[in-house]
Amino acid sequence: VRGLGNTMIDIHKIGRYLDATRYPTFTISLFPAVIGLLLSKPNPTGLELSIFSFIATCIIVLHAAANLCNTYFDYTDKVDTKEHNSDPTLVNNLLHEGEVLNAAWIAFAFSMMFFGSGVVLSGQANLIPYVLFFKGMFVAFNYSGGFKFKHNCLGELVVYLIFGPTISLFVFSCMMKGAYSWLVVFISSPLGLLAASVLLANNVRDAGNDRKVGVKTIANTLGIKKAMNLYSILLVMPYIQVTGLAMLYHHYNLLFIWILCPFSFYFATYPHRQSVADGISSIFERSLAHYHLFGSTYIALIYWCSLV
Repeated sequence: VRGLGNTMIDIHKIGRYLDATRYPTFTISLFPAVIGLLLSKPNPTGLELSIFSFIATCIIVLHAAANLCNTYFDYTDKVDTKEHNSDPTLVNNLLHEGEVLNAAWIAFAFSMMFFGSGVVLSGQANLIPYVLFFKGMFVAFNYSGGFKFKHNCLGELVVYLIFGPTISLFVFSCMMKGAYSWLVVFISSPLGLLAASVLLANNVRDAGNDRKVGVKTIANTLGIKKAMNLYSILLVMPYIQVTGLAMLYHHYNLLFIWILCPFSFYFATYPHRQSVADGISSIFERSLAHYHLFGSTYIALIYWCSLV
């Protein structure tokens, strides 16, 4: 497409950058952000929605930066190859190393810009949102680069903390001028557990290759059988946590989440009911679909109960 000033815009290359961000996983950032909004402002005004839009965009762009860093470091550390990879961007020469890394730095910069805009709109100067934001930036880079959390059996723990309590509390704090609530931590925990299950599913699928290249994950440390038992636990625990919340705060509408239990049972047992190759190869996609089903239902129930 030829734009103003005879500048050529490569639509295909833009698509490659977008694919490199792994955008289908952005809902894992968005869902806990929505929970943070509902717990702080269940009926937000126009200004509050504007603040949330900046903060939510900040979170999603930071997630994109983390994924771009992951693509870059998995390639430079030779985790991703033509034969086995979670993102073909670099191994298939769709983009160059420098382009992916530069895109990550740009995403980090835009994330800070959106965070700053949200802070200015909210008019708050409390320290908590800043601490949580820079914690997110630190983890986004060091998940696969720097300290390499994913290489040292810390991936699932980090994902649970970030894509559960941290994001929800970050949004809540931004919307409530720096306020902090343990209720937000408890309510967002089920989504954190399911996010960890998605990562564990990914690591189970990649266990063989990770072991060959020296990446130490829970999946290849425990072995496939024990890792799948842990995966099943991560699918069951959210139901137990939601039940505890319903009883503790007398919001029994939350118990409707149990209507999804048959689906969770199906996802938890699917790999055991298939051949090893068939069951493991599709476990990531099925885990992400389950996350979307549970997460969207859970958000609807929280809104219904008006847990504030």
